[in-house]
Amino acid sequence: MKKFMIPFMFLASSVYGQSLTQEQTQDVSITANYSNGDTLSSYFMKDGSEIKVGSKLKIGTPLNANKKFTRLYFGEFTLGKALLGPPEQLVDGYSGEEVVVTSVKVQHTKLTKNSPIQIMLYVQNPNAPGMMRNRTIFDIEMAVETKEVINPNAAMTREQAISKLKEAKDLLDLGMMTQVEYDKLKGELSPIIMKKD
Repeated sequence: MKKFMIPFMFLASSVYGQSLTQEQTQDVSITANYSNGDTLSSYFMKDGSEIKVGSKLKIGTPLNANKKFTRLYFGEFTLGKALLGPPEQLVDGYSGEEVVVTSVKVQHTKLTKNSPIQIMLYVQNPNAPGMMRNRTIFDIEMAVETKEVINPNAAMTREQAISKLKEAKDLLDLGMMTQVEYDKLKGELSPIIMKKD
């Protein structure tokens, strides 16, 4: 039995501790090395921000008119549990809830290892009572893109930086910001604005 356990423990820990980027999740030569449910130490989103255990996120608003989230579920959702019954979707009453990431998991987009993967997050609301704390965010990239999840650590986009600088210029013109404050902000935002994708 011990001979079996050592290779199994090595195999289970060989994937844990790795990081993936959004680009890598689409590369089948990389994703073929992962099984559904493998745990990552961190994930770098399309916008460059890092998601890892302890990262804080905020629940946004449901995409659907039925006021249910399409990518957020109660509990820790797995494919095995889905076979027993469909997961329960979060409803709009949870909008604004702050959650903490407890685990970063991979999930293939198809029933084969030769497919891209999506990143699934187990999160927790530390202020909720016992069994009601756990949530699953399925496909974090799409959840953020559709604003069902808000990532407060997301990198500022070029458009956001331009908007912020224009707002600061207005404040400078109104005398509500000093030239020194404006110049400092302009120096911070210029690299973002000048970077063209």
